[in-house]
Amino acid sequence: MRRLLQLSVFLLLSVGASAEESPTKSSTPEVKNLGGSRHQIGKIVFDSKQKTIEFEASVEQTEVLVEYLLVNQHGKIHESIFITDILPFNLNLAMKLLGFQESKELLHVLDEDHIPTAKLHLATKEQKQHSRFSMTISWELDGKTVTLPAHKLVKRAHTKETLSPAPWIYSGSSVHNGKYKPDLTGDIFAIFTDANAVANYSGEGHDDDTLWLANRKVLPPYGTPVRITLKKLQPTDSK
Repeated sequence: MRRLLQLSVFLLLSVGASAEESPTKSSTPEVKNLGGSRHQIGKIVFDSKQKTIEFEASVEQTEVLVEYLLVNQHGKIHESIFITDILPFNLNLAMKLLGFQESKELLHVLDEDHIPTAKLHLATKEQKQHSRFSMTISWELDGKTVTLPAHKLVKRAHTKETLSPAPWIYSGSSVHNGKYKPDLTGDIFAIFTDANAVANYSGEGHDDDTLWLANRKVLPPYGTPVRITLKKLQPTDSK
């Protein structure tokens, strides 16, 4: 695990990193061992055996159409159900350390003028198999822990149906002028596909920005602290 940590940190830092306190200042993130297979990068905890990632967030938006499940303070807060203070670069590093591979299959190829075409990027079978993950959201209610899959917390504006239980896809985003783009944009998990986000929802409607609302029927009130847990899907579980 130590050699993997060293290699992954080197590869990521070679294209630019960011400090916890600033999206524009480069630094080397510290990876702490918490015992056994559990590690911490900044405010993110990941388990190399269980293939899970955990971090804190809070409920942000419950009233208007949304395009994101999660952003940080630099993101499109008015269009996101949850907000967090994690650094996206650290999340990206944790995902790399758990064996995630980028899949751009939901993203449109850009032409020479950087305008999206109708053509989608291709992804190999291996990229598809190692880019999928599930997500659950947990919070405390009357002394008990409530845990729901992320898709149950988002509904269609007109039919009130929730998202289908399709996997989230790690698309990885990109680097601009030596900086990891989600550190600059703050956009982390997109429901409406965003090439700059760390990951995107893959189910029906992911390409429509007029569909989605927070599911107020099951969500706790604005400002409620929540814990977000990602679990890497094994190749046999992935579609």
